[in-house]
Amino acid sequence: MSPYELLDLALSLSNRIDTHWALFISVHLALIGGIIYVDRPLTKKGKTAAIIIYSGFAAINYFMMKGQAVFLNSIYQQIDSIKDDLCCKDNHVIAHVTNLYEFGVSSALSISIIAVHVVMFIVIILSIFFDKKLPKGDENNKTS
Repeated sequence: MSPYELLDLALSLSNRIDTHWALFISVHLALIGGIIYVDRPLTKKGKTAAIIIYSGFAAINYFMMKGQAVFLNSIYQQIDSIKDDLCCKDNHVIAHVTNLYEFGVSSALSISIIAVHVVMFIVIILSIFFDKKLPKGDENNKTS
């Protein structure tokens, strides 16, 4: 592949990863908002269904993002392998991507994907599990 094709592929994949982060954040904001502000707690069946559905979403999102991060790392490796070729010696974009690769940005991405997914899984599962109706006297405090 040419340097241009590799860089185009890396950019395209980075955009896909950003889109998955946006989806991940949007879903979690909606879930947390729904759990906190809707004063109608889930039944046991509802909680079980919510946990199963959320677990499925979280697993699919995690594995898709992890796969994209691994793929992005392989593109960075390929770019790193051509950095000394005649076409790329004086290319500052190639040098930048090579520096990212050598700095370990791919492993940092993988760690952040794991950490954020685990933390949010725990937060959402605990929020679903401990969801309950507010006492009648606390309704005025909800708007404060």
